[in-house]
Amino acid sequence: MKDLFKKIVLRKVSHGLQAGICWNERGVGMVAVQGMQGQESPRIQVQLWQAWDGPSGKAPLLYTLASEQGLLKTPFNYCLAMESYDLFPNEAANVEKKELAAAMKWIVRDRLSFSVDEAVVDCFYIPDPIRVLPQRRVYVVATERKVIQEQLNVLRPSRLRLQAIEVPELALNNILAYLPESKQGVALLYYPPGGEMGMVLIAREGNLFFTRRLRSWDTEDEAGNMAVVDGVAGEIQRALDFVETTFTQTPVDILYLVSEPHKEGKMREALAMRLSVRIKRLRPDQFLPAEQSVDEVSFYHLLPALGEALRPIEVDER
Repeated sequence: MKDLFKKIVLRKVSHGLQAGICWNERGVGMVAVQGMQGQESPRIQVQLWQAWDGPSGKAPLLYTLASEQGLLKTPFNYCLAMESYDLFPNEAANVEKKELAAAMKWIVRDRLSFSVDEAVVDCFYIPDPIRVLPQRRVYVVATERKVIQEQLNVLRPSRLRLQAIEVPELALNNILAYLPESKQGVALLYYPPGGEMGMVLIAREGNLFFTRRLRSWDTEDEAGNMAVVDGVAGEIQRALDFVETTFTQTPVDILYLVSEPHKEGKMREALAMRLSVRIKRLRPDQFLPAEQSVDEVSFYHLLPALGEALRPIEVDER
């Protein structure tokens, strides 16, 4: 299990045909992407959002969908639900890369909410291209072994070719890499379906510099949530300032907002009053070819699967 999580680092990448999958209580998202090294935008060949098909279970539906789309032999990446793991920054252990996850498991054991003996831990480096930090830092991902096993119990009977299990932070970072502002730096505020917590990400050219979880708020109760909105806006501004000053990056002036489509408008208005950045929406037509279409609600639900389908594949530099 220790190799199921895959890391994002500064690297050269290539894309072959691969697929991403995600699910929540409402249904399952599946996306397949065909790309080639040097191509500006990978080609999305399959994108679908499917409600659960009664009591038949997840595995039969996953098999049916993959079979209908001709994807049974395609490598799949799966995205964990946000509430099923912990993620936090920490100074990296001074060991070789292949030994890093094992070392970090014991370094962070006191920060875990479950026994370290039951922990599955992996980590990915926080980019520091010009070495401004005195010591390398990593984001540590930790979950219980039973959580991974529960996902495998669904995925294995489905006969999908599981390649990697990742977290939404990395899946969404893959999407940020293809936005027009990626070279200058871009931020994302993401609230998953039905979640009580969201996350803010700041990335540049596919490299994730910062992520933190943030509280959600009820858009229908503006007065009662004013303090929460102020807190969220303050956290976002501090994150932007931190990345700019710590990594000597140019200021990020674009924040993408992703939430339940019926809530996005009020969220954008509330944040626009408190932040100086320009707030934009992720639109399906930014990623889908002209001959494909998907409604905004379905696109919102299958977004983690799109990120998994866009997962970089490391290649040797020769």
